[in-house]
Amino acid sequence: MVEQMDPGDQQEQNKYGFTDDLHYESEMSPSEVRKREEKWLKMLGNWDKFFEKEPKKLKERCRKGVPDSLREKVWLKLSGADKLMAANEGVFNLQSSKPDNDVVIHVIDKDLDRTFPTHVLFAKKGAQGQNDLRLVLKAYAMYNDKTGYCQAMAPVAATLLMYMPVEEAFWCLVQICEQYLPGYYSPGLHAFQIDAMILKDLLAKYILDTNAFMDSKAPGTDTSKGMDPILYCTEWFMSIYSRTLPWPMVLRVWDMFFFEGVKVLFKVAVAVLHLTFHTEEDRRECKGFFELTQKLRKLPLHVTHEDYLMPEILRYHFTTKELQKEHITQAGIHFSEERAREMEVEARRNHRRDLSALSDQ
Repeated sequence: MVEQMDPGDQQEQNKYGFTDDLHYESEMSPSEVRKREEKWLKMLGNWDKFFEKEPKKLKERCRKGVPDSLREKVWLKLSGADKLMAANEGVFNLQSSKPDNDVVIHVIDKDLDRTFPTHVLFAKKGAQGQNDLRLVLKAYAMYNDKTGYCQAMAPVAATLLMYMPVEEAFWCLVQICEQYLPGYYSPGLHAFQIDAMILKDLLAKYILDTNAFMDSKAPGTDTSKGMDPILYCTEWFMSIYSRTLPWPMVLRVWDMFFFEGVKVLFKVAVAVLHLTFHTEEDRRECKGFFELTQKLRKLPLHVTHEDYLMPEILRYHFTTKELQKEHITQAGIHFSEERAREMEVEARRNHRRDLSALSDQ
């Protein structure tokens, strides 16, 4: 059971709002912050030009990180949530004010206490942060009743609420669920299952030694470690790493994700696994399935710190076309012909061509 913060407690928090010691603070001088803000303000003032004419510069700046003060505006624009919200005025209020679906709300309410309990927004039961999170999740379940609510949506919505108001967070969540990660949160999680299979192929292609080690037999036994990606990347992918990495690195991932799309999830996974298991010493520490699992649950800071992880992420170049081809292949292998065809059509229909094509440049 999650212990709730007493209203009288005055726990020290870092600049991101967390009261635990799991999230280091990214260091940047005030002058560097102001310089970066000025560049982003210039882009925001002439967004269409930068978006269409200078995608390489936009991608480069997303990779360097969006200033905290401008993250709301930038995420809204990159995702297209600002336009979607403008075109659907009143929809959020309509969905959030509908009578509660008792079954859905019961599940959502159980998850509220589990969602970032060490963050000041969500630590107190019944406080504004939890109420806002409940509202966003309920509104989406009503808005897309075919998908409904999935537990992995909670940390995604909560991350959005740390940087923007409720309605903006709702429309960003809509874009993530229906444009960036279509099918991830649907019953059966078929789209996610396919991406886990794609990750397995990418590991074999780009970090063969690490992949072979994770599939190898434990020393002195005939038992395979059997570390299939679906066993560890479920939380990584479905929460967009918000429950896995230190917060400064989470933000770097999200800044890239909103421009480059799902390929970022794969790049981060490959980079993390390579840094975690690329030396003989690292591998000797993980003799079997249990040790591997523990290592992946508590990744070391020398792997997850942005100074180490970002350069490793940027080493890998997966194109949108490559991932689409893998998606179609895996759907054909693991699902019926009819279902594979449906998934291919769905993937193409929901594909954000504008961002994905630009991000390959």
